[in-house]
Amino acid sequence: MKVKIIKGTNQIGGCITEITSEKGTKIIIDFGEDLVEKKIPVEIEGLTTGISSYDAVFITHSHGDHIGLVSDINEDIPIFIEKETKKIHNLSSDFMKDAKPIIRKTEIITFGNPIFIKDLKITPYIVDHSAYHSCLYLIEGDGLRIIHTGDYRNHGRKGVGFLNSLKKIGPVDLLITEGTTFGRSNDEFKTEDELEKEAYSIFEMYEQVLILQSSTNIDRLVTFYKASNHTKKYFIEDLFTATITSHLKKTIPSPITHKNVSVWITNNYYKKPSALKEMYIKPMEQYKKSKPFHHDFCMIVKPSMLEDIKEKLYEKGLLTNACIIYSMWDGYLKEESIQNFITELEKMGVTFLKLHTSGHADKKAMKQVENIIKPKKIIFIHTEHKEMANEIFQNIINLEDGEELCL
Repeated sequence: MKVKIIKGTNQIGGCITEITSEKGTKIIIDFGEDLVEKKIPVEIEGLTTGISSYDAVFITHSHGDHIGLVSDINEDIPIFIEKETKKIHNLSSDFMKDAKPIIRKTEIITFGNPIFIKDLKITPYIVDHSAYHSCLYLIEGDGLRIIHTGDYRNHGRKGVGFLNSLKKIGPVDLLITEGTTFGRSNDEFKTEDELEKEAYSIFEMYEQVLILQSSTNIDRLVTFYKASNHTKKYFIEDLFTATITSHLKKTIPSPITHKNVSVWITNNYYKKPSALKEMYIKPMEQYKKSKPFHHDFCMIVKPSMLEDIKEKLYEKGLLTNACIIYSMWDGYLKEESIQNFITELEKMGVTFLKLHTSGHADKKAMKQVENIIKPKKIIFIHTEHKEMANEIFQNIINLEDGEELCL
């Protein structure tokens, strides 16, 4: 078996991993965009251009830096993807500028059910991450076993299940895994449950709570929904968030499935093309309610909602004791739109607070993974500081992009 990290040995996001069996069966795991403002296409002979030489592509989760370029893959190469991951990606693409939905045929994976690509056996398992229904892959062939974790953590709502899956898998020959948090000071992150309890205290202090978080971080959405219920607040989702939640299982809080959840459709959406209005606004209009704004509420917000917040809440005196909770990676605070949004809210008397825990593995989680599956070799990708792995882990193989490892 041969392993090549086409991209990802010295960067976070945009990782592409190639695995080839002795008989020449060749697969790719993840095909996403780089985390840079200017999106650069990736051309790979036999994958995106020329005669196809790859047998399949497997996607770990719905974040753009893992799935964002799949539409560029040659049509005759099968793409394997979990159904909720595909759904979230396509819904998100309809709301995001320059994003491409997957319109081609794909093969849907099911957790725990193996897929056979010639002489390779690939089995997906659910992992704990800030993207709903993320997965890892166990690749077996040539008498060898490889795990590609994708992005993961163990301090979220699926942490125990993730570790149990690893125990079922057992020892492997190679672990390909993320080192996103190398270079950050945290050895252990807060759990989602700890975050929820902190949210209780904040929600009790403020009458109106605005939340700036990723709409696809369902774990976090559930955290704030529970805190909202605990403090008897109405829960309000913006149109994008409500669209995502209403297409997932019924236990996820959405305006369609939960009576104490409503949607706020801001004016900017009514300026969108008619196709978006027909598909997403019309089905949600019946779940709009004005009553929640006259009581204590918690609302998921976006920077694009600023003018509506100013005109329909602040100027009407509906922000009496409000805070904005920022619950994303600190790096996004450098973006001009987010800086401006927070500054303008503070001018309205809204208190800025941060309450977040990472979607990625801390050092404790990484060691747990190593101890459970006892890999003979480890390759760290999705990191800008792979040299730090040598301080913590054993059996490290330090590859550069394009370099090949023969097992």
